[in-house]
Amino acid sequence: MIGSYGNAGIGGLLRDERARICMQFSKSIGVTDPTSAELRSILEACALYSSSRWRRSHSLIIETDSLLATKWIQCPANSPHCFWDFVNKIISKGSVFEWKIAFVYREGNEAAHRLANQGIGRTTDLLCFNCL
Repeated sequence: MIGSYGNAGIGGLLRDERARICMQFSKSIGVTDPTSAELRSILEACALYSSSRWRRSHSLIIETDSLLATKWIQCPANSPHCFWDFVNKIISKGSVFEWKIAFVYREGNEAAHRLANQGIGRTTDLLCFNCL
């Protein structure tokens, strides 16, 4: 997600309790705005986690540097109408496992941003498990 409307990518990673990378993803999502890209990245993380073996034994903490996304997911009634679909899909997907969302400053989210930037224009999605 760079700037306003333009080609965008999403990316993220799943770490265990020792901060080891267990899964990472990166993909192109075409032309969109940064807020939609951030919400799509959160939704993708929820979808991947919900189908993983870890959802049975671990809770998920999603860290994002989007304060708006964090607030809207915590209180969906405050989200603008144009983002309701994303927010409701995230909440629905997260209803089958224990999770929370937390705001982190961008400096704490560099690995996810690098994966998102690599996703811009990517022709093949990246999904890597136990990527140490």
